[in-house]
Amino acid sequence: MAESRQDALAAEFRGKTTLGVGIIGVVVLTPFAINNFLQGRALLGIGAVGIVAILAANAWSISRRRYYPSLTLFGLVPAVIFFLVFALRKQGMVGALWCYPAVISFYFMLPERRAWLANGILLGIALPEIWTVIDHPLATRVAATLFAVSAFSAIFIRVISGQQRKLEAQAVTDPLTGLFNRMLLHDTLEQAIEQNKRTGAPMTLVTLDLDHFKEINDTLGHDAGDSVLQGVGQLLRRRLRRVDHLFRIGGEEFLALLYATDADNARNVAESLRSAIAAHPFLPGRSVTASLGVAALHPGDDWRAWMKRSDDKLYVAKSGGRDRVVL
Repeated sequence: MAESRQDALAAEFRGKTTLGVGIIGVVVLTPFAINNFLQGRALLGIGAVGIVAILAANAWSISRRRYYPSLTLFGLVPAVIFFLVFALRKQGMVGALWCYPAVISFYFMLPERRAWLANGILLGIALPEIWTVIDHPLATRVAATLFAVSAFSAIFIRVISGQQRKLEAQAVTDPLTGLFNRMLLHDTLEQAIEQNKRTGAPMTLVTLDLDHFKEINDTLGHDAGDSVLQGVGQLLRRRLRRVDHLFRIGGEEFLALLYATDADNARNVAESLRSAIAAHPFLPGRSVTASLGVAALHPGDDWRAWMKRSDDKLYVAKSGGRDRVVL
């Protein structure tokens, strides 16, 4: 779930940068396209018009909340290379200057590996042309700076992407237990409901609350309480499957979404968690217990109704004496 959210954010970033590049590209390139036709450079004019058209199409589609990276990779990249080859042959050093914004824009408009591919193709074609049409001492400098701009852009995007992933992970993760926090809860439950509608796979929530946790904090201190919470989080992670999702949704309250698990099997899972917690030595000379509520997804449930039913079952377990599972 976190990975899919990160992918969505990365796509959103590329969409916004593609929109910006598209707008600037249309504004800047259109006068040059017109001038190429006026000066009798028809091929350069056609190439410039093609680039403007693709940039405009990208900007228009993104403004309508649709983003097509393939349009950039299979449309813009060949058009840019076509334009650059003829610009180099017709204009020499002036044509080489257009290579710089091209290599930068690819890193902002394409996923990282596709940007590497696009720039590799661009440099592989442009550098020999530069060496052919420009004096060798100057061509060496142009090639070196062009390669440096491409490398610096790649490094910049890699750092930005890494920071974005790190910030996203921090935003959706509980720092004490390492479990998900409430930020992803809504989307995760909605996805489970949609999967249930598509495939019929049963989905069940288990809400878990530690019994008398306030007493632990009051008598042993918050460090002991934090240690218990960390230990419970680790135990839950070990005993549940990778396909299941674990959240810390409150001070001492946890929630597990069990994928493809019906109510009876979920009750067995909850009972095993309850007994494992009761048997684990989280604190010397003192037992820790938990109450658990189990709620299977019903037809027509939205995520709020589903979660409320699990909370209600937890309340019944608490009011019924604690250290028990209620389905």
